[in-house]
Amino acid sequence: MQNNVMEYESVLPENFNGIFTFSNPSKEDFIGVWNRKEYIFRAGTTSDMVMTDHSPIEVQHIRKKFAKDLAEREFFKSKNYEHHRSRESTRSSNGMLQPTGQGMSHAGAYTLKDLEPYIQECLQPLPSSQLMARAVKNPDLEDSLSRNDKGELNTNVIDTKTSLRQKALNS
Repeated sequence: MQNNVMEYESVLPENFNGIFTFSNPSKEDFIGVWNRKEYIFRAGTTSDMVMTDHSPIEVQHIRKKFAKDLAEREFFKSKNYEHHRSRESTRSSNGMLQPTGQGMSHAGAYTLKDLEPYIQECLQPLPSSQLMARAVKNPDLEDSLSRNDKGELNTNVIDTKTSLRQKALNS
């Protein structure tokens, strides 16, 4: 029985040599993010996935996640997706999408079967390149909050002792 959930093995593949590879067949670099690290896969190359912080089985799962992420990116750039999207909406002169009501399918809806050709390409060997990784910078939460003219936070913390009505009147 086959379902639409990616299967995860608990054993390594037969004839496993100790190194998983990942190919980026697209024309642009792909960045996979895992555990607050960005892994950069150069366009048109195959990289050895040497990730010493993870067991080989974990690396295999990460490899599958990256393949799915890359497949989704490429699927949304494909003619197939654009064909479905164009039936659902047109672009106005300012670039906004306006629904046409003609699409019977949803362009954003896809299955793993739609992604399979892209995922399989991630397993095909290409010229070699070295995998690069870098830490992901987490933005400060304080920087993302907006403030009013007085410099106070626009959204205040609500506690159980303060009336919402009173809080609204004081704003």
